[in-house]
Amino acid sequence: MQSLGCESTNECYSWKRIFAAFDTDHDGYIPTNELTRTVRSAAASFGLTSSEADALIRNIDANRDHLVDFPEFCTLMTRAKKLRMRHVLFRAAQMVVPKSGRAKAFSYLEQYTCMPPPLFMITISIMEVAVYIYYVLESHQGIQMNKPVPTQSPLIFNPHKKTEIWRYFTYMLIHVGIFHIIFNVMTQVMLGIPLELVHKAWRIMLVYLSGVLAGSLVVSIFDPNVYLAGASGGVYALLAAHLAELIINWSEMEFAWVRAGVLTLLIGSDASLAIYQRYYVREKDQVSYVSHLAGFIAGILMGIIVLRNFSRKSWERFLWWISFAILIVLLCTAVVINIFPSII
Repeated sequence: MQSLGCESTNECYSWKRIFAAFDTDHDGYIPTNELTRTVRSAAASFGLTSSEADALIRNIDANRDHLVDFPEFCTLMTRAKKLRMRHVLFRAAQMVVPKSGRAKAFSYLEQYTCMPPPLFMITISIMEVAVYIYYVLESHQGIQMNKPVPTQSPLIFNPHKKTEIWRYFTYMLIHVGIFHIIFNVMTQVMLGIPLELVHKAWRIMLVYLSGVLAGSLVVSIFDPNVYLAGASGGVYALLAAHLAELIINWSEMEFAWVRAGVLTLLIGSDASLAIYQRYYVREKDQVSYVSHLAGFIAGILMGIIVLRNFSRKSWERFLWWISFAILIVLLCTAVVINIFPSII
């Protein structure tokens, strides 16, 4: 089956049914001119340009007998799948890449095969949802806006167990309340996956985890007696990286004001809830919001350093070195203060 280009038995049977619908005289062939006419007339409904439609059917009749058999038809279907996926990738690039950088971005995506797929954001999101469901069931409190707060979890950042180094990262898996988990997962899927498609997983992983680590380090310094939960540090790092690119390339981004408005609304609503959970719930259930700000700053700096720059300007090299220096200084300072808190 794989030699025909279909990825499963069901897909091959599906293609066989489509082929049979065109093969009206049931002789196992479709006239080339008839198939060409059908593809061109249906191109617009599938979001294809006329040139893409021509590329789809070009050289489809390999043996030049003016007839298309089933293996040749499968070649056509395989090309159609690739074109459809390319449209999805290009739409993702349009969301996060300014106009001047799209030629290079699209050139990269032309060669993209979805192997490996954008697994980082998907995997993190699934893990967060699974952990949230586990603690909701364990607490017997049901789904609430600001509960459960699993302070005894080995994953949460516990101010009394700062020597357990893994907590500086694993707290991102714990979420307090249904809005908290929905906001973070939706942002990761709607923004993180397009960013991962364009910039590759390792770059997005560095931006995301830098926000997570910055959040726990800063909370440990400025809010030392409060628990920390949620992936907001990483999510705000993604938002900040995209917002920085939006501002720098303001004139080249479609619907810049709309994008900025949506980002402001998302950030404002989530930050407001975080501040409420910090100051207006029972003391033992308080969760810090400082990680949002720390993640935001880390996202701007790490985004400048590692994300792809498809349209480099002369002054951006200077900005790269400045961002790198600031990030290293802030990171080293935060680590030293966490190890030797008595110095402040």
